[in-house]
Amino acid sequence: MNYLSKSILIFPVLLLGCKNGHEENLSKFVDSDSNNQKKAAGVITEKQFPVFTPSELPYPFSSAVQVGDILYLSGELGFERGGRGLVPGGIEPETHRVFERIKTTLAHHGLGLEDVFKCTVMLADLSEWQAFNEIYSDYFDPGRYPTRSAMEVSGLAFGARVEMECWAYSPQTD
Repeated sequence: MNYLSKSILIFPVLLLGCKNGHEENLSKFVDSDSNNQKKAAGVITEKQFPVFTPSELPYPFSSAVQVGDILYLSGELGFERGGRGLVPGGIEPETHRVFERIKTTLAHHGLGLEDVFKCTVMLADLSEWQAFNEIYSDYFDPGRYPTRSAMEVSGLAFGARVEMECWAYSPQTD
């Protein structure tokens, strides 16, 4: 216990020492060492900013955002073409329409479902999970299913039965 209390007292003193003019020297050393390691490993050190793809729907969100080599897709609902409302019929037609919308967004970025590696599924009723799974499995090659989380939520926009968001690998070139 005595050792611990001495350590606790020493740590703030060390921090205080860094605050008194040594932080510049420390950050130069850390930055320079970090940059040298990145250059030696062939890592790109130039910052890549997110690229936003506006949604065609009249709501305040992007349909996708590219950050580095990852394309993040917003959650998709089973909207009819033109976004006038959900396709009628419940979980099955909504799920098919969700996939069509996701495929359209991916194609806009030169990608396909084979590039998707993570999905998050929100269901209005978890008892519809099996019906969703039967359709979901048809859109991906067996053995190459993305990682996935599925959950029941207390409500989805527009009274939807299903919403799904995805992450896709989209390597960026220099």
